[in-house]
Amino acid sequence: MCEATRASVLLLGILPLVQLSWSHPSWGLTLDGHRLIAMDALATLPPPMREALTPHLSMLLGGVVEPDFNRVVSHKIQIISLGGTPQPAKSGAPDEFKRLATSAQEMLRLGRALDEMLFVLGQATHFAQDLNQPLHATWGETRAEHNEIEAQMLYRDCQKDHRYRGFILIKNYTCFAFEIAQNSSQHARALFFDREIKRVTEIAWDQAVNDTASLLQSIFWHALGPERAWQLHGISAPVSETGHEVALLIGSLRNA
Repeated sequence: MCEATRASVLLLGILPLVQLSWSHPSWGLTLDGHRLIAMDALATLPPPMREALTPHLSMLLGGVVEPDFNRVVSHKIQIISLGGTPQPAKSGAPDEFKRLATSAQEMLRLGRALDEMLFVLGQATHFAQDLNQPLHATWGETRAEHNEIEAQMLYRDCQKDHRYRGFILIKNYTCFAFEIAQNSSQHARALFFDREIKRVTEIAWDQAVNDTASLLQSIFWHALGPERAWQLHGISAPVSETGHEVALLIGSLRNA
């Protein structure tokens, strides 16, 4: 089954569940939390790109929450140990993130329907957001401990004005996944042992919004090329780059 057809089938099954979830006041890194990050990221995009994506918002948001309904691989990259348990097997999250981002990029390059492409891009976005939650870069906590802390990471309660740092071009999607996990893992012990929930939540959500905005623009930049990305969607030259091979090397060693 091609990616576009698979996206259509998944969307038909997921939209009723997504609509139901919007009626519940859950604001952690849950379904509504993923949706809010995506919407905040959308607000930072260049106006032409934002205007082009807004009519297809339901497709993007449907994709953003889909991986939590159909969990194919772990959404973690285990870097920091929080207990004495052995490190689990290598996570499939980086490869799945790369597969989804690359598929969305190729769909856009081939001129596929924007609705279907944005659903797949939303799926990729889910992984970038999850990896910004520090407990998605750890192992050793119980499911109950994980859920207890995540439930307290209330987005609107801990939200501050996002410091949008501009478009950062993602050079390699797999490396980018490892970079996100490496950065978020620095706050894992403060979150888990010291319960610095408000401070860590502010950092995590702010970075998740920036990473989501950069991922959206990177897909369009790579698929269309710099000139067309600027002409059609107002995407200017990136302020910097991320997702370099050194992150992949370090991440591979830690996950060996």
